[in-house]
Amino acid sequence: MTAVYAIVIALSLIVIFMAMLVIGLLRSHAAILRKLESLGAGLDEDHRGTLTISERPPSAQPANARSIVGVNPDGDPVAISPAVGDDPVLIAFLSTSCSSCTVFWERLDRAEMVFGDRPHRVVIATLGPDEESPTRAKALQRGDADVVMSSQAWESYEVPGAPYFVIADPKEGVLGEGSAETFDALAQFLEDSTNDLAWDRRRARDSSGADREDRINRELRQAGIGPDDPRLHHKPGEIDGS
Repeated sequence: MTAVYAIVIALSLIVIFMAMLVIGLLRSHAAILRKLESLGAGLDEDHRGTLTISERPPSAQPANARSIVGVNPDGDPVAISPAVGDDPVLIAFLSTSCSSCTVFWERLDRAEMVFGDRPHRVVIATLGPDEESPTRAKALQRGDADVVMSSQAWESYEVPGAPYFVIADPKEGVLGEGSAETFDALAQFLEDSTNDLAWDRRRARDSSGADREDRINRELRQAGIGPDDPRLHHKPGEIDGS
């Protein structure tokens, strides 16, 4: 009986050990999948291209747009501030080893591009030269697009993985950020953000002083209500709601 008990105990320990090993492997596998997804990999064909950028809700306070400080692929120091100038800035966080980034490397080929009928300054930010290949970054660079290698920028904007995009207005700050798998999705977001910013500014202008009064008068005229309309000069109870 003693031998039987010893065998049972040994088998139990083996089962427990195997269970712990399987749990550890499953946890490692899940961590790897999360990392791949953050880098834009591991998407099946049914979901590729469906990720979109999250725009800043209109009521949210825009965050300040931090400067991009690092070096270019040639090793020269670079510092770019999104708060300088009049045009919005598209910061594209791309990696030299990310397959999902390829389309953006190829099409973001100018330092200034037009989205939504408005020029946007384009800045491509990779991780620093100690984490990315400067030679590879230079080979991927197209046209006169600005490429800054800066791990500090990734940390500052809390970038979860590539491709990742931030749109910033020099005066309004960060308008939106997130991931996009297609260039069309990115272009649509930039056009929407430009239109939304114009809408916000128009609303702010209309809510002030004479602009607000002009807007009210315009809306009254469109409704067929003139300056002498009795509905504008009545006492309570004189005109019913009909």
